[in-house]
Amino acid sequence: MTKKVIIILLVSVMLMLSLPLYGFAKDAPAPLYSSSCMVYNIENQKTCYEYYPDDRIAPAGTTKIMTAILAIEHYENNFDAVITVGQSWLTEVTGLTAGFMIGENITAEKVISALIIGNGNDAAYVLAHAIAGSEETFVAMMNEKAKEMGMENTRYVNPAGTDEEGAYTTAADVVKLSCYAYTLSKYIEISDAPSVAMEATNKNNGRNLYNRNYFVSNYYNTKYLTPSVMGLNAGYSYKAGWCVTAIGRSNSGLTYVVVVLGGRDPEPELDENGEEIENEDKFFVSGYEDALMLLDWAYNNFGYFTLVDTSTMVCDVPVKLSNKVDHVVLLPEEKLVSFLPIDTDIESVVTKEYTLKSKTLKAPISQGQVVGEMNVYIHGEKAGTVNLIARNNVDRSNGLLVLDVILGFVTNPLVLTVFALFILLVIIYVIFKARYLARKRQVVKYKQNR
Repeated sequence: MTKKVIIILLVSVMLMLSLPLYGFAKDAPAPLYSSSCMVYNIENQKTCYEYYPDDRIAPAGTTKIMTAILAIEHYENNFDAVITVGQSWLTEVTGLTAGFMIGENITAEKVISALIIGNGNDAAYVLAHAIAGSEETFVAMMNEKAKEMGMENTRYVNPAGTDEEGAYTTAADVVKLSCYAYTLSKYIEISDAPSVAMEATNKNNGRNLYNRNYFVSNYYNTKYLTPSVMGLNAGYSYKAGWCVTAIGRSNSGLTYVVVVLGGRDPEPELDENGEEIENEDKFFVSGYEDALMLLDWAYNNFGYFTLVDTSTMVCDVPVKLSNKVDHVVLLPEEKLVSFLPIDTDIESVVTKEYTLKSKTLKAPISQGQVVGEMNVYIHGEKAGTVNLIARNNVDRSNGLLVLDVILGFVTNPLVLTVFALFILLVIIYVIFKARYLARKRQVVKYKQNR
């Protein structure tokens, strides 16, 4: 099985089997400007928050995540491959570009960087033609890859994400896409870079492209630079509004995917004369406002709780064949933790049930010996299972062992059955013997009387 197939299976299973948390944290925020949002924790494969996650919306710049994934996987063993921009490759390009020119020779890595960092629509079309030979074939590859990832509510119609009829995606699908991108170290490496140096080519002078993700670079906007964010993608289109996808890591080391779609800036305020009041916050961007709010909320509202520790007694069990102790204490073999909202009342939501291999144990018992297991539930849903082990050694008494062997022998059903048969045979023998002797005496007496 190839590495690519393994990654696809892992990500698909992880996201299709993952369930929302046992209860969202209290005071979960509603987005102020966006129509669809989702927060997902990567380490624990848990949805922390969702707001209309399955509503279809134009994919906008999130499309470039898929384009970049296909390009990184295509060139993974040869990022230095030189691409020559074809005569017709740029005819469909509109919107933001990285400035590529027909006939330009440039390495695949630089084109991919221009796509991810510079958000260049021309980079998306160059990669599509270089990889698949045509835009149509590449889009078919994009949609096939989306199916492999379990993105059931996504359809691409071009490689750049510019508004076009028939294209759509959802926040839930973009989370799946983002989790897949997170498994590609090259994607994160490029996405997290504030800029990329584009060396001079046969058609262009050397220049720098600065990251258009405001969480990663403050070149275009100084308000949202956030050290905890490792990228991933941000963009705007008329149909989609602001679409921001961020992968952030909290101080506690937890990694979250935050997806915000359909961000719309509020209507401008008017003065008494009907004139538009200039917004004092010239760096305000609605999609980033919601994404930043959700990131901060996730960082501050989730953590690990210890459900079971290895030092807390679960129960004690009677012990036989020891003249020193009559019970042994059972402890969990390992610690069990769970990722939960920090306002979770553990005492009220966690229940535990244990089963033992035997209601009574026989010495000798070794410290750490597994003698049962305990299931732990949160809100009735199974959270994990741990073995129960003996806390200490228990030595055996040889005298009690002998007595136990004797007692076991004499109480053995087979022995009891044999013994009962023996007694029965003895009784039968005695009865027949008695009758025989009685008849014999009668015969002797009869002979004497004659």
